[in-house]
Amino acid sequence: PAGATSTQSAALFDKLDGSVARLLKGQSEFGVQFDSFADCIAFGIAPAALVYRLASQPGSPWPVAAVAAISLVYAVFTAVRLARFNVTTSSIGPNLFLGLPSTLSGALVASTSLTGAELKLDPGLMAKLLPIMLLVNAALMVCNLPLPKIKFSTGGLFVRGFKVISAVAIYAAVGLRMGFPVVLALLVGYVLVGFAWTGPRQLADDRAKAT
Repeated sequence: PAGATSTQSAALFDKLDGSVARLLKGQSEFGVQFDSFADCIAFGIAPAALVYRLASQPGSPWPVAAVAAISLVYAVFTAVRLARFNVTTSSIGPNLFLGLPSTLSGALVASTSLTGAELKLDPGLMAKLLPIMLLVNAALMVCNLPLPKIKFSTGGLFVRGFKVISAVAIYAAVGLRMGFPVVLALLVGYVLVGFAWTGPRQLADDRAKAT
């Protein structure tokens, strides 16, 4: 779907614009706030609208009112997540996110939709799955679980190489409009490993250094 592709592309450009701003030393308070506004639209409203459209079709297992409520909750929680991120960034340090980043959440929703289209999965299954995914992502965005930020300069040679290869694979898949199952697998793997293992270890290391 075009909307899912746009959201996924926005996630990649969101990563690039921050890197370019830091490289050129062009950060500003206005840029921070404007970036959050753009993220709220691209990763909050757009995924919610995408899922609402897909899951409110005739024959969907979800009542239209339920899909509308879930989509609204997701959009609101995205805004809460972004506001909270701007306030807490300085207190949690440069290595961690608290909760699921809105950019990653939008990319997960878009990649799931595109994977279903590429693999020609049953539309009824996707209509059933995506609203549940919105609810799970909404909860993860406002939780306090630590998730490590991806930094290509950290880790051993193998880890850094894997990060680079994964990033190239994701950008290539989005550019070629194919290989979305690979993109989804990489994103889900990062979230699962990050929340379950790497994030808690990084949080413990940061606290140890602080003391």
